[in-house]
Amino acid sequence: MDDEATRLKDATAALKADEKGLRASLKDHASVTPLPELKASVAALQQQKEEMSERLAKLKNGNIKPITPEERDKVAAEYNKWKQSLAARRKIRTEMWKVIADVNPDPEKLADVKESLGLESI
Repeated sequence: MDDEATRLKDATAALKADEKGLRASLKDHASVTPLPELKASVAALQQQKEEMSERLAKLKNGNIKPITPEERDKVAAEYNKWKQSLAARRKIRTEMWKVIADVNPDPEKLADVKESLGLESI
């Protein structure tokens, strides 16, 4: 009887080891991307490649209107103007918020005021 119990315990241990190996194998196979998904991905990437190749061909052929230095300078000047305006507005917002925080030190009321003014990013 003891021999049979020992034999069954050994058989159970061997079967559990086999089960563990099979589960690992199943997990490996489950993580592999199915062939239809791979084909769809390849098709999408090929289409993207073709679109980019067409855009590149247009750029190489010179079919795109070049930007003159004057236009580039004009855009850069306008960008700098808006950038300065943004910095000034940000400074005004920060100073105003400091005044509001000094007048009303209650955190709950400050949170309500901040939310009502749309200043969650401060």
